[in-house]
Amino acid sequence: MNTTLLLKFAMPAIFILLAASFMFIALKTLLQRRPLLFSSRWLFGFMCVAFLPSILNSINMGFASKTIGMIVWMNPLMFTVMLVFFWIQMKGYMAFAISEKYFRDALLASTASLGYTIEETMSRITVKETGQAVQVSIQGWTGTAQIKPVGKGSGDLVKKLADGMNAYFRATSGAMNFLISYFYLIISCFMVAMSIWMFTLKIK
Repeated sequence: MNTTLLLKFAMPAIFILLAASFMFIALKTLLQRRPLLFSSRWLFGFMCVAFLPSILNSINMGFASKTIGMIVWMNPLMFTVMLVFFWIQMKGYMAFAISEKYFRDALLASTASLGYTIEETMSRITVKETGQAVQVSIQGWTGTAQIKPVGKGSGDLVKKLADGMNAYFRATSGAMNFLISYFYLIISCFMVAMSIWMFTLKIK
């Protein structure tokens, strides 16, 4: 892939795709006034797209260079290793535009709807009936939260909890934190502007 094609078409298209993803999260939460909860694997997909310009640029330099050799190829290799690590780490579900209390209420309501009683600790809940554990992480000041399985046996439980929480969000209103929504909206506008600038850039 030559430099002109990379800078004028590939990278602007990637920025537009990322901007659309961020804008979707921002507008869906702001307009519907309801938290958004979906699989963290989607965020992994966003990260793959975000790393793609660097990987493509490194590959382009690798093919163009006749002297640096393996040093140029270390960059895409490093990003590939990072993506594998993130794939392992990014399990479960992410919530956006959520307050700490609203998220906790939805989680407790979801477990109750499944007929479970739970034991809460600092960063996880354990279902007393089955012994399955779920890790819970809430960043109240940013308006984000995550639930992820602990061990292979709790993946199905996390999915059921997420479905129950989405049902709770649809049926019950609560306090929200739109900081992440406004941040994503601003970032997406910058990405669109950058894409337009790169597309109109004159490259000799």
